Amino acid sequence: MERKRVVIVGGGYAGVQALKILAASGECDVVLIDQHPYHYLQTEAYELIANECSMTRVMIDLVALCLSYGDNVTYIKDTIREVDYEAKHIIGNTSGHSYDYLLLCTGSRTAYNGGTQGLREHSHGVKTLQSALSFKQQFEQRLYSRLESEGGWCSEPFNIVIGGGGLSGVEIAAEMAHYIRIFHRDNTLTCDNIHIFLIIPHETVLEGMEEYLIKHATKRLIQLGVNIINHSRITSVEEHALVLNETEAVCFDFMIFTGGIVASTLTAGMKVAKNKKSQLIVDEYMRVGECEGVFAAGDIAQLHDPEGKMVPPTAQGAEASGISAAVNILALIQGKPMVRSNIRLKGMMIALGGGYASISLLGWIRFSGLIGYTIKGIIMRGYRYLLHRQCAKGLKRMPQNKRKCRIGF
Repeated sequence: MERKRVVIVGGGYAGVQALKILAASGECDVVLIDQHPYHYLQTEAYELIANECSMTRVMIDLVALCLSYGDNVTYIKDTIREVDYEAKHIIGNTSGHSYDYLLLCTGSRTAYNGGTQGLREHSHGVKTLQSALSFKQQFEQRLYSRLESEGGWCSEPFNIVIGGGGLSGVEIAAEMAHYIRIFHRDNTLTCDNIHIFLIIPHETVLEGMEEYLIKHATKRLIQLGVNIINHSRITSVEEHALVLNETEAVCFDFMIFTGGIVASTLTAGMKVAKNKKSQLIVDEYMRVGECEGVFAAGDIAQLHDPEGKMVPPTAQGAEASGISAAVNILALIQGKPMVRSNIRLKGMMIALGGGYASISLLGWIRFSGLIGYTIKGIIMRGYRYLLHRQCAKGLKRMPQNKRKCRIGF
């Protein structure tokens, strides 16, 4: 029987987990396509922008990863722009590919509200490695310029505004506040005039999460000196000022926006069912219903748990959906019944600056502080270690002249 060709578009959390399942089966040829040759560990972006880790710590080499699975797995660097469902063909900037089964895992992007004038132009996001690095470099340059112009004392206030009180906004606010504290403590930065403002539209940060996490995150943010401005929506943004609720002005030197997501641009041209965030509507088997042989997983899809409740966009949910989609693609290849997805979040882990984190796992394991940070670190290091170990196998199969400058090791 002719081997089936499975194309995975996107090497994020969902795509990497699906790749592992499909490649390990040995029953199909797998092509992984991504516009970047690395898997970005977005869950650790807060450490990168606060100088707690290097760039290589948040990158996994997709070329080496694919090589590690053998000759039936291929990585291609390209940006897919169009899907032809009838011809079972996808078209990218530089190549086109036929498929028997297609798994879309291209993730999401920051949801810049189209009605908020100036928001996109005057704020920074951290959804991609490129944007996180750009933020880090421009922030440090802006702070350096201020210190230079004022003789190193930074007598005028330096305001950092973070829009969005979800997981990303809270982690970034806490890590940056801790970062600034370290500078003060070590007398590296003679400036006590740096202020961080976290602007949230709700009563509390982490809206919708369990009370334990909200309570400890709020306490930690306040302890670090973060100014939480609640019940506030950003209605317009200029180069160094924004307006809240159409009335109150806030001046800033640097702004980060983390207020929600929309699906990747790939879905824009897809004439299929989508929600308000442009996410694809998938069935209980992770299939895009209108398209034969097409599946979707991760943030590009609207995910539900077995009870029908929407699953928030997290790495955990993306991984579970990627595994579910891969299992069902294999089932179709093998002529077996598909299995309904069972996407359940096992808990939540929130980094809150320095050696402090709050975690809630399995509905009863709850820790905050150093213990929470330690548990979170063990889990994250385990994820990285397994991928690095797999990549090491691929590196051995790589031609000698291409080994010299690989990422993610």
